[in-house]
Amino acid sequence: MKRLIYIVAAFFLINLAYGQSSVLDEYILQGLESNLAIKQNQMALKSAQHALKVAKGMYLPSVTTQARYSYAQGGRTIDFPIGDLLNPVYSSLNDMLVAQGGEAQFPMVGNEQINFLREHEYEAKISLSQPIYYPSIAINKRIEEQKLFMSEIELEQYKRELTFQIKEAYYNYMKALQYYDLIQKTKEVVNENHRVTRKLMENDMVTLDAVLRAKSEISKIELYETDAVKSTEMSKSYFNFLLNRNLNEEIIISSQADVFKSPEIEVLTGSALDRREELKLLEHQIMIMDNVADLSTAEMLPNLVFAVDYGIQGEEFTIDSESDFIIGSFVLTWDLFSGNTNRNKRKQAIIEKQKVQYRKEEAGNQIKLEVKQDIYEVNQQVKNLKLAETRSSEVAEVYRIIEKRYRLGEAQLIELLDARNNMTEAESQVILTRYDYLVSIARLEKSSNSSLVL
Repeated sequence: MKRLIYIVAAFFLINLAYGQSSVLDEYILQGLESNLAIKQNQMALKSAQHALKVAKGMYLPSVTTQARYSYAQGGRTIDFPIGDLLNPVYSSLNDMLVAQGGEAQFPMVGNEQINFLREHEYEAKISLSQPIYYPSIAINKRIEEQKLFMSEIELEQYKRELTFQIKEAYYNYMKALQYYDLIQKTKEVVNENHRVTRKLMENDMVTLDAVLRAKSEISKIELYETDAVKSTEMSKSYFNFLLNRNLNEEIIISSQADVFKSPEIEVLTGSALDRREELKLLEHQIMIMDNVADLSTAEMLPNLVFAVDYGIQGEEFTIDSESDFIIGSFVLTWDLFSGNTNRNKRKQAIIEKQKVQYRKEEAGNQIKLEVKQDIYEVNQQVKNLKLAETRSSEVAEVYRIIEKRYRLGEAQLIELLDARNNMTEAESQVILTRYDYLVSIARLEKSSNSSLVL
């Protein structure tokens, strides 16, 4: 029977713990789906995807159409002395025909003046071009691929940051809410103290100044209450802002466990160096600089393109064998000299690559330092929480004793108020330290890019 009770109790505790953790996890999933900054990063990712498609499209042939109708006057001309060439011949032939008793059959021809520009001209054509050898196309494609990877990594980086922000905002809201509950309990205590003090004055056990002092404590707690309400509302609004919800929407409250995996600096540092997005981004930047250097080299190589034009041309729009044409070409371009600009671009890209390598090394050292600081912060918060809980229980016991003595008229009001202030301050310190500990755990999870949940 006892074993059955233990099993049921264990099952209940497991479900309770799961329910507590799943509330915050559900909020995190909601934030990752609806946060506006996340949506902006998703749009940047889609833009990078289309940029890669543009780079890939450079491999394919391009087809364009063009139609032109032109009217021209003037321009250069060429004089063709056809009359001077043919008329002596025609004249001799006519004389021979007349001498034989015939008639002249060859007319005299005038000289011609031919314009280079047609007065009326119509042209319509379809042009197709296909890169045959174009090294820069492949390199641009690799650069866009790296940019796409970087957009994906940046999205993951912001998701990690947003996860921490949601956890921190949730803990801050719970901290503000529990502090407000503490103020309410303290308010009940000071009201009771005021009531007891009035009774003692009615029995001539204290004077009026004690009643007024007890009354002033109520005003002080009401002032704290105002600040607590403000903190609660603002922390709730910020949490809902991160989730892109109505700022006044209610938040489900669940208690959070105070026990997590023991942070080991070597394990978490290794995880951070392997998984942090900052280092991955810098690695892809180094690859991009390599490709930029290769691109500068490729621009010094020849490019070969095959082109075909088919269309119709003439003074009138007609489609027949005399007006259509087709032209096929292999176009070779080679930038033989451009002031060594490409060589200098390559050297510049190599220098930029070295800068990024130094930046990556520096970022790795910063990450190690960040993880170490966060681990020490977690360990310090663990100690602070234990000390705060011990002090809170001790101060609460002191207040209980003095409050009992005060009711019997054996203690002064100043002792009671001092004990009550100490108790409130100690309980608020427990609340503050507990959620600072949870925030430090979330911050360590962010810096190490790993989970500490048991």
